[in-house]
Amino acid sequence: MAATLPGGHLHPFAGQSVELARTQATAALSVSSMSGIVALQRMASEIDRLNLASARPNPFMSSAFLSCYALRSEYHSPGLEERLFLIREGERLIGCAPMRLSVDDFGSAVAAFPRLRGRLRFLAPFDTEQRGILAAPEDEGRVAAALIAHLCEQVRGWGMLEFAGQRPGSALHRAAHARTGRRYRTRDYPVEPYNEIAVVWDDLAGYFQSLTKKMRSNISRQARRLFASGEPELILADGAPAVSAWFDAYCELDGRSWKHGGPASIRRHPRRVRFYREFVGGRAGFDPSFIGVVLDGVLIAALLTGANATAAPESHGAWCLEMAYDQCRADLGPGQLLLLLAVGEAIDKGHAHLSFMQQFAYYKHRWGAQPIDVVNVQVIRRASLHNIRAWLGELRSRSAAARPQAATTAPVLEGCEADGHAVAGPGTQERMREPTPTALTSAALTSAALTSAALAYAGPGVRRLGRDAARAHLPFGLE
Repeated sequence: MAATLPGGHLHPFAGQSVELARTQATAALSVSSMSGIVALQRMASEIDRLNLASARPNPFMSSAFLSCYALRSEYHSPGLEERLFLIREGERLIGCAPMRLSVDDFGSAVAAFPRLRGRLRFLAPFDTEQRGILAAPEDEGRVAAALIAHLCEQVRGWGMLEFAGQRPGSALHRAAHARTGRRYRTRDYPVEPYNEIAVVWDDLAGYFQSLTKKMRSNISRQARRLFASGEPELILADGAPAVSAWFDAYCELDGRSWKHGGPASIRRHPRRVRFYREFVGGRAGFDPSFIGVVLDGVLIAALLTGANATAAPESHGAWCLEMAYDQCRADLGPGQLLLLLAVGEAIDKGHAHLSFMQQFAYYKHRWGAQPIDVVNVQVIRRASLHNIRAWLGELRSRSAAARPQAATTAPVLEGCEADGHAVAGPGTQERMREPTPTALTSAALTSAALTSAALAYAGPGVRRLGRDAARAHLPFGLE
């Protein structure tokens, strides 16, 4: 407690005493590190213990997800960059930071000097949400301070220390900014907010009524059009066996979507496909789920979601991870139906929240999602190539901001995407990539065969809602 003088005035050395106490608390901690994927495997139980003890258990920080990401991610070479930093108080492990030391590309002039190009950041920086240090809430502040002090004073080979997706004012954000001085500068790099629905409704009908009248009309109108265009069936699958049965059909659907051939495609790299096979197989730290729309025996839209109810039964949520729909059926609004069903599943399973991840917050707000403002906080060595590039980037940004900007038209969105990409709707350029008749015939045969194989799965975990069952499930009439 800070000392005070008579009359309530603060003692002149009280602030110094508080700061000294904080410094001593941080000094009582020790930081060590381990390298490689083997470190994640050896410390798996401790990683999961600290994750469960954190203020909000995060499946993207589970040992299973981190190991799967390190092995399967197409962005990095497995086994070379992983660094696991361990923060202890005496013999007790109270904090853990899974990170990676990667080498940025500054061109051929410095290619022979990897130490000049190092960036130290989270182990899984992409396609994830709200990463941080694993620690109990009461330890988080001093663990963050001890970690960053260790990285700045003891670890060499990096010019930029980056923590993506941090809430301003969080423990890690404050600790990073505390390093600003003669040797380092810290900046907040703006990024898109995360978008999250707090699940507070008793049923899907209650949620649907919370939407605006125009939104309700649009969803129900397009759903009726879909159900009038053929023989529909809704698929709700939970658990690794049931979701795995639909994975090949989903990958084929991805090839018929606007994503095909682009950076948002699940098939953009063989390792990404293998990563998602691990995910749907329940080996990536999530409880997998699948929501699909089948029309006339062909899968035309699907959404892969993940939850952490098994790992964190007292505080769990769900995340929309991958979504695709047949671009030839975009006018039927299947993406909107998927999102509505995803909210219904979150309600039924008692999740506290449903995350739509990043990008297009203005559209996701229509679904009741609230933005979570975050920044990428970067600690940059002043004597580094990263600092030069950062200053040049800031100079270009200021110059661009000073120039008049041409008006842009926002795309019409038909759905949302968890990994940072929107599902484009009617009127976008993606609709212009129409398949040839021969390709369409071949794709139709393949689509029907893969959908039929998935529908043949007879194990547990799948609900198939035909027209009558869907009519009872949905919160609006289909006539």
